[in-house]
Amino acid sequence: MSVTVEDDSRVAYAYLRRYGEIVADVWLYNVAEPPEENAWLERTQLPFLNPRKFCKQGVVERITKRTQIGCTIVSEYVEVSIDSQLIARLKPGVKPGWSRFAVIDSPLARPLDQSNT
Repeated sequence: MSVTVEDDSRVAYAYLRRYGEIVADVWLYNVAEPPEENAWLERTQLPFLNPRKFCKQGVVERITKRTQIGCTIVSEYVEVSIDSQLIARLKPGVKPGWSRFAVIDSPLARPLDQSNT
């Protein structure tokens, strides 16, 4: 398995891959201003920003070339850390995964808390 973390200057996602196929994914954070409404049906908007009501507001420390990204297998999950801070959890076959910056479930992410283990 491998994890890809992407920040395209609009939005950031993590993808869990097995044999090259994406088996889990999760929205990590918005870079651009979150929209009021979702655009989940408009494929031209990929990758999707998470609408305002689904995500924590405030400044998020973005991924840069100096960012340390860590991935740890814990039971059947893969935990993704950024600069030693747990930010997401992925589980093969589960879409979406869990994000520290999600506040309620959406098609892009579920809130990350201790009950997700």
